[in-house]
Amino acid sequence: TARLVCLRTLVPPMAHPPHQLLLLFLAVHLFVASHGSPLPLSSTYNDSMCLESFKCGGVDIKYPFYLSNTTQATPDYTFYFSCGYTDLKIFCQGEGQTAIAVLPLDQFNYTVRNIFYDSHTIILGDTEALGGVKCPTVTHNVSFGDEWLEYTDSLHEFTFFFDCYSTASDHPTPESLLEKFQIDCKGFDPPAGSGNGVSFLFTSEDDNVSREYELAEHCSRMVIVPVNKDVLMSSGQLVLPSDYGAVLKQGFELKWHMSIPQPCDLCELSGGRCSYSEEKKFLGCLCSGGRVGVQGCHASGTTTAYSNTAS
Repeated sequence: TARLVCLRTLVPPMAHPPHQLLLLFLAVHLFVASHGSPLPLSSTYNDSMCLESFKCGGVDIKYPFYLSNTTQATPDYTFYFSCGYTDLKIFCQGEGQTAIAVLPLDQFNYTVRNIFYDSHTIILGDTEALGGVKCPTVTHNVSFGDEWLEYTDSLHEFTFFFDCYSTASDHPTPESLLEKFQIDCKGFDPPAGSGNGVSFLFTSEDDNVSREYELAEHCSRMVIVPVNKDVLMSSGQLVLPSDYGAVLKQGFELKWHMSIPQPCDLCELSGGRCSYSEEKKFLGCLCSGGRVGVQGCHASGTTTAYSNTAS
């Protein structure tokens, strides 16, 4: 911080020549890069932006989740800080009871069906699968960082094969072996760009791994989608390809956690909320009354500003 102050005093508070502004800009960014973390938060923040809870449709949004519009810029606009874990930013689309809570994972959006704070689990539904079609089409795999999210023991998978046996070089579909896996239900529409080949669905319970590898050679596209094991195994029977849409609509389960020990642990134990940068760097502990703690909130309510020396 001292180095930054010195850099700023080198340039008087008046119209600066372009080359001086460029040097100052580079110096600030070199300082940030050399320390491997964003600039520190001040000792206070606008606590009216970080709501304790918020209702989006039928879903309660609370820490470590936070609304997308509660990401703030510091007074000098040097960097942004969040009101929770970086990857748990919720977008609330619409208003009132019809509003929909959306959580982005990688480059795709997922509808939040429910959040269970006691068990640290969230139920997500792929937006592509939540329409009124009985046999929906999901065109992408699910991916996310492991800093805060992981699958639970409820994980099972659907493996879709699209546009199979569509070229003259392919062998005819071996009906006797694959017929029960073929998707052949009203309303099913293969992904855009797929040919006129047939589509298949396997579950992770099917003992047909070698068959899947064999099938992949004759299909133009494969997509793997997580589903909930309990829903999949309902009534003690596996779903058939014609019933898979009902399972997809129930979504899949993720658990949030801390992947490695960090200052956030102390912050949460003291009743504070951890703030992170867009680059997932811990910035400080957001305490009641709009104060920021180094690693935690003191029992007396007083806090100390976060500094780059904090671990």
